[in-house]
Amino acid sequence: MKLSDDDLVIRLHKRSDTANIVTMINRDPFHMLNGLTVEAFEQDLDEPGERIRDNTFVVEHGQTIVGYFSLCFVERTTHISVYCFGTVDVDWRRRGIGTAMFNFIFTRLEKIARQEANPIHFIHRALTSISGETALGSNFGMEEQNSLDVLCLTDLNHIKVPSLPSKFGFRSPTLEDAPIWAEIYNDAFGGNKTVESVIHEFQGAGFSPNLYMLCVNETGNAVGLLCSTLRGNHARIPTIAVKREWHRRGIGGAMLSEILQRLQHASAVDVRLSVDSKNDAAKLLYKKFGFQEEYKRIHYAAIFSP
Repeated sequence: MKLSDDDLVIRLHKRSDTANIVTMINRDPFHMLNGLTVEAFEQDLDEPGERIRDNTFVVEHGQTIVGYFSLCFVERTTHISVYCFGTVDVDWRRRGIGTAMFNFIFTRLEKIARQEANPIHFIHRALTSISGETALGSNFGMEEQNSLDVLCLTDLNHIKVPSLPSKFGFRSPTLEDAPIWAEIYNDAFGGNKTVESVIHEFQGAGFSPNLYMLCVNETGNAVGLLCSTLRGNHARIPTIAVKREWHRRGIGGAMLSEILQRLQHASAVDVRLSVDSKNDAAKLLYKKFGFQEEYKRIHYAAIFSP
């Protein structure tokens, strides 16, 4: 049965909602945050400078939470980028809840763009593995921007082990490495990750010194980074980056091999990562390690003018 906006209440998140939200997320094996804990969810809401806690909402039908979403605001030079994390409970999908959420989000972003006199670029990240997510983007007139292939490795017993380039090594990052971590990330992805954001991540529940690494050259300077997470026995590699000037030297493959071995020793049964669908070189590298495409994440964009 389809629900209308009048059947639902969308309200600001309270801390007492978090346990229910985490349970809802973890019921969906394809959710990007699957395996999340209450502690990690609360920490994510306090990401420095991104207004997430003030823009996290739950969707209720009667007394039941049937969905949630968080809006993440990232200040750019000419505009504000807004990303959305959220989900509809697996038992309540295809009933109009996603449409109600988007109606609320679009109205809110139109208002904020006017109030702050700053354009807002909203990104909807739709998973092809979840029925109805890609349709939301097109139904709301959003433009498809790019897509990522989500890859999965299920055989960690036969990992390709390339040799690390001579005089390079690995070490775990510390809080003092936050500036270089942000520098490498921004160099690789053209982003604007801040030192404060990196420190927040390093101090969080998801940080493990054994699963975060810097690759350093013979002078001790960091030239690449990789971070991974292990939730239960399911692992993800959110970020692998090499400074542009150090590309094509085997550093990315060596870091990937090293972390896969560490994850195997930590009893991971599968590993997931994402790669730009047009990045053929990276996709070829991952294929050599045995990664296979599982689904796609399509990014849709909408612009809200002041």
